[in-house]
Amino acid sequence: MSKKSAKASPATQAFLLQLIQPYRLPLLGGSLLMVVSAGAMLALPQYLKHMFDTALKTGDTTQLATLAGYMFATILVLVLSIFLRTRLIAFSSNYMLANLRNRLSAHLLGQDVTFFETRSSGEIVSRLTADAYTLREFLVLAAPQLVRGLFLGVGTLVALLYTSPSLAAILLLACAPIGFAGKFLGEKIRITAKKQQDNIAAYATQVEETVANIRTINAFSQQPRLTQRFLAQTEEITRLGNYRSILASAFVATNVIIGFSALIGVVWLGGLRVMAGTMTLGDMMAFLLYLGFAADAASNVTNFWPAWQGTLGATERVIALLGQQPAITSPQNPVALKPVGKGRAIKLKNLTYTYPLRPETPALHTINLTIPAGANVAVVGPSGAGKSTLFRLFLRFDDPTSGSVQLDGTDIKTVALDNLRNQFALVSQESPLFTGTVADNVAFSNISAPESVIWAALRAANAESFVKGLPNGIHTHVGEKGVQLSGGQKQRIAIARAILADAPVLLLDEATAHLDSESEAAIHKSLAALSKSRTTVTIAHRLSTVKSADIILVLNHGKIEASGTHDQLLKSSKLYSALATVQLA
Repeated sequence: MSKKSAKASPATQAFLLQLIQPYRLPLLGGSLLMVVSAGAMLALPQYLKHMFDTALKTGDTTQLATLAGYMFATILVLVLSIFLRTRLIAFSSNYMLANLRNRLSAHLLGQDVTFFETRSSGEIVSRLTADAYTLREFLVLAAPQLVRGLFLGVGTLVALLYTSPSLAAILLLACAPIGFAGKFLGEKIRITAKKQQDNIAAYATQVEETVANIRTINAFSQQPRLTQRFLAQTEEITRLGNYRSILASAFVATNVIIGFSALIGVVWLGGLRVMAGTMTLGDMMAFLLYLGFAADAASNVTNFWPAWQGTLGATERVIALLGQQPAITSPQNPVALKPVGKGRAIKLKNLTYTYPLRPETPALHTINLTIPAGANVAVVGPSGAGKSTLFRLFLRFDDPTSGSVQLDGTDIKTVALDNLRNQFALVSQESPLFTGTVADNVAFSNISAPESVIWAALRAANAESFVKGLPNGIHTHVGEKGVQLSGGQKQRIAIARAILADAPVLLLDEATAHLDSESEAAIHKSLAALSKSRTTVTIAHRLSTVKSADIILVLNHGKIEASGTHDQLLKSSKLYSALATVQLA
């Protein structure tokens, strides 16, 4: 960021005010309690002054006891106000953090798929964790300390000027260099903090990727190389952290040098005045106590500046995330799809799609196709032919560059996204499972599904027998991303999840790729029975899995090169015949 961004933009100010708006009353109460605690602190030196100048000087033990009692009562007020203030502000900040994270997570879930494909998971996680927490820490620590420092500072300044204007002038002279140091070093701290946070986000992404792919890493013996990568990342994070600490230490050291120089001057000049009789010992003691309070207040105010710089960076990143609008949205006046009993018809009309990063080569080019309701259609072709892109367009993960996709004659752009996607059940080649139980994953689309329905879906997916063999049956935890299950077991759970969804259209993207031949044959029987009551579109590389399809589409270079049954295509399509020769010979 440029130096100009060190100041809060109107958008940043508005966002922070909006953030604290629901908690203005407890925060105001906390601020008022800071005034009370500051007032209590400012009263203490006056009690001490009168003890020295009156009670001790005259030997009045009654007055001494009275002043001691007043001091004790004042300290109780001070402690109570600090406790209540901390409770009000901390609780408000915790609720603010929870609401901000809920808002961020809800906003993220409303983004389109492309948003997540163009950003690292570590960057996204960092916004919800580190940046959100930075805002919480600012509200619970830095901002209250600033308010306290200002109240205490103003009160102390008045008390110092009242006690000895000339000694107070020495302290005022020290404020200018302290303020300059805060401005200069605070900007460097902000820039360094941003770089460190960006590196932490990249590190988090690398950790997540490593954990997710640990088997591949072990299989290729890449632990040493990745260890070195981690070492380089942590070294850079540590370097930036150390530099940030050096800057903060330099700031503190500057304050200490200037502050103690001023203190020495005050003690020296004040001592001379006490010895000359122009200043009482009580005034000197009170002045020194106020001086300590002034140092405390100055520390509160000056420490606010580096914290504010870090908060600006975090706020700007959070605002950028919340300002991100999805490219794929529901229409303002959506059309409701009518309930159907046997699948839905899918029509592609002059469909062309070009990936934004490869505009010169359409992934799909002028596709015209009608899939009748209840039909069992297979899509085959070489890698990169555009098969999976079709599914992305069906589900509106992307919109066509031109042309349209229709369900029962309705353009899917006119249908609400949740209504549209409820028409499809997807099983992909890498169907991920969620942390939780088998039942949680199978009933993902309908969390209230009874166990009998879950078992029926598992039975249809040929998963019942292995699930019964798990320690707790459907209540067995599958681990993060299903790590406790084999690839074939995870795929059968994913198929059961699609079966339970009971959608009119079933999308199978290499759904049986990870299964052994026996399980694959059993599942194909289940899917064949399931397909009779819905439209099924299957993407397959293995032709043995689609020979029985009603229609087989041969896709090549983004175009439908041929269509027909297996036997028809063996005669009419050179590409299909070549694939069959290789695979079915």
